[in-house]
Amino acid sequence: MEALKVVTIPNYWTSPKYSLGQRIKQGIIVGIQYRLPNNLLAQSRDGSWQYTVQVSSNSKDKEVEDLQEHEVQPLPTQELHRLLTAEIEAYQRKITVLMQELAEI
Repeated sequence: MEALKVVTIPNYWTSPKYSLGQRIKQGIIVGIQYRLPNNLLAQSRDGSWQYTVQVSSNSKDKEVEDLQEHEVQPLPTQELHRLLTAEIEAYQRKITVLMQELAEI
């Protein structure tokens, strides 16, 4: 069992709008990094969050892309529901096949 990990964000940072594992239009958020104010890589003078997004669902080719917070496009509720339902059904089919294989042993 994996231990619970807690991340503390300093009070003077803004809170991120999105979270690890969240599905968005561009893919799935797999990393989050805070860019300090006046950093050459930051797009904002106030500091900003940058999200690393896995844009490819192909298990062999895990392409990632870095997005600034203003570039992230959340999924509409209906689209998220459709994606999650399809993923659950795929896993249920996989479980059924594995149970059949186990029964044959």
